[in-house]
Amino acid sequence: MLKSWNFQLIAITLLTPSVLIGRVVLIPVTLQIFLSTVIIVFLGSIYSVKVYDTKKEREVEIMQQKDAWMFPVFGSGVLFGLFLVFKYFDKDMVNILFHIYFSVLGGYSVGCLIYERIHTLPFFEGLAAKKLFTIPPIKFITEKETKIDILDIFSLALGGVVGVYYYIYKTWTLNNLLGIAFSIFGIENIMLGQFKVGFILLGLLFFYDIFWVFGTPVMVTVAKNLDGPIKLMFPKEIKESYDTLKDFNMIGLGDIVIPGIYVALMLRYDIIKYIRENPNRRDITLGLCQCKYFIFTLFGYALGIVATLAIMNIFRAAQPALLYLVPGCLLTSLLTSVVRGDFIQLWNFNEELALGELKEKNKAN
Repeated sequence: MLKSWNFQLIAITLLTPSVLIGRVVLIPVTLQIFLSTVIIVFLGSIYSVKVYDTKKEREVEIMQQKDAWMFPVFGSGVLFGLFLVFKYFDKDMVNILFHIYFSVLGGYSVGCLIYERIHTLPFFEGLAAKKLFTIPPIKFITEKETKIDILDIFSLALGGVVGVYYYIYKTWTLNNLLGIAFSIFGIENIMLGQFKVGFILLGLLFFYDIFWVFGTPVMVTVAKNLDGPIKLMFPKEIKESYDTLKDFNMIGLGDIVIPGIYVALMLRYDIIKYIRENPNRRDITLGLCQCKYFIFTLFGYALGIVATLAIMNIFRAAQPALLYLVPGCLLTSLLTSVVRGDFIQLWNFNEELALGELKEKNKAN
């Protein structure tokens, strides 16, 4: 459906410096942050198109309008709760608990990413077809039974190695590896469902980020004290003992995932728009150059990152990245819709209805 393999390969190659090369070669911090964030959003968006593979039933989290309205409320509660925990409890003991939690969750996320990337390859496709056992529905987690195959075990075993290695050594390199896995996993598996949901969510988090960064010391305190892959860390210098460095520039995963799920929505909107405009085509394959909303919104995200880094370096202080990322994403997508004359179509876009249309079309063919 989307011709992107060469672009994915280039993106993964460019992402490598922040995980491996950055350990031994001092790459400018601003360049590392820019490349890492933009490439993660790009890859997560590309992978999110899997939901349009109607041949397979997939479970994805679809956000509703009420979820978007309540997100800053719950987020504020969790953030302030963590602030109080670090203020009144032993920071080291709290971080031990989080370290165990992130090691397990990180291993699982890496395993899921490995599975998604290889399960369609010839050899691994055979392993994915060999079911071992079934897990019955678990209340409050899933309403469907889960079938476990050989490839599930293989992927989770590899992910488990990463999780155990992080638990033992806890280096900033492994922190970034798990952070990248969390980010891509989140972007590709969370659907906004409607454009309005994305607009509401980003609009509210614009003010949320400003308040908690500029109005209080809460967010900065939590980010500095919580020792876990909730942020990507980029060293300002390289020493022989590079795993014990203390001087880093950081960017929170929320500044990647939240705008990222909106950028991913714009890519899927491009695909649905193309399908609707070409109803008689059976072989639907788009190049990235045909995905105008995605390209321009990703460009807006990149501009937001540049603005964040520039202001941060000028004032030498932490910045609420969403202050720059939200306008960058929303304005570029809205401006594109105005120029192309389909603002109303974009504003009323409902991805669940569009997915239903796509399934019906595939049945008819």
